[in-house]
Amino acid sequence: MHAFEIVLVTVWSLAAAVTILNLALIPKLGGGSQAAGGGTVSVVIPARNEERAIEHTVRAFLAQTYANLEVIVVNDRSVDRTREILSGIDDRRFVVVDGVEPPEGWLGKPWACDQGCRAARGELLLVVDADVNYSPQAVASMVAYIEAQENVAMVTVLPRFVLVGFWEHIAMPMLAVTAMMFMPTFLSNRTTIPILGIGGGTGNLIRRRDYDDIGGHSALHNAVVDDVGMAHQLRARGKRTHVVRADDLISLRMYHGAREIIDGFTKNVFAVFGGGFTGLLLMVPLSVLLHVAPYLLAMRGDVLAITVVGLITLCRLLAFVTLRMGVANAVFGHPLMTIFWSWIFLRSMWFTGIRKDLQWRGRSYGTTWSRFGKEHRHG
Repeated sequence: MHAFEIVLVTVWSLAAAVTILNLALIPKLGGGSQAAGGGTVSVVIPARNEERAIEHTVRAFLAQTYANLEVIVVNDRSVDRTREILSGIDDRRFVVVDGVEPPEGWLGKPWACDQGCRAARGELLLVVDADVNYSPQAVASMVAYIEAQENVAMVTVLPRFVLVGFWEHIAMPMLAVTAMMFMPTFLSNRTTIPILGIGGGTGNLIRRRDYDDIGGHSALHNAVVDDVGMAHQLRARGKRTHVVRADDLISLRMYHGAREIIDGFTKNVFAVFGGGFTGLLLMVPLSVLLHVAPYLLAMRGDVLAITVVGLITLCRLLAFVTLRMGVANAVFGHPLMTIFWSWIFLRSMWFTGIRKDLQWRGRSYGTTWSRFGKEHRHG
């Protein structure tokens, strides 16, 4: 048991170091940055059954301080009021593309993105989900950043997560915890290694020439995690991608309540782990050992376990306070977050891996999907 506790102290000491490095070294967008150039930015938004958020999202883009901008929404065969809502927005910079059935082998979202990008006129493409909120200075700040990085093909923004209710506060911080505490995210901007590529539906700003060079979304035609896949595809061609914090400028309430969180991540967790069972089967017991067991041992008065709980709390406080998530959640929410996500891991293995029943927004993905799209050899 003593050796196990030493392992725990070592693991969480490393996590604390990674957290500090990530928070210190990942660049942050400032609201005062203004782009020097005047190239057109084409905002491409795939939208399927997005009546809850689509109008707010579109109007926020139309209110950007960056002047040379067009907004393209691909209505991806929605069966709710999405098309009706879009019809009520009147702006010369706004275009609605009515999506058609995807070709054989394509998944719905990459196909919708492909249709939008083919309709776009911009030298820069901003591919973003339909439920993200951009403050007026956000696009100008993103363009200013990529203009200052001439050899960067794509910039991805990390938002501030809006959390409402008990389960959102418990579960959704896992994304920030993973990015800030367990991944050397700061290395992403310093390499072109595909596995370190980071993308997100919160916004991938891509140079059109680099997008075309990799074959656009055809390289991602069956990718479940298409936004991360874009970073992987670019890096596989030796191109650089950057990730930046934009929590002062961009916010996102990704899912509403526990049921949406569970359903949403059930569809892609299995794919993120490569469509194999070994990784997820190991992840559940490892999660319990590394994230829950220290709290149980600490309750017995074990000094090393109390030290581990202190390290976990330190990591969470650093990340949560910086990213403006609740302090009480940082201190008390870790074990329950781990248990919640262990259930998602098991559920994703069952539905996606065993039953081959990958579904989202009324679509069945069958067995034709990939994780990040076309495979390449780096270099």
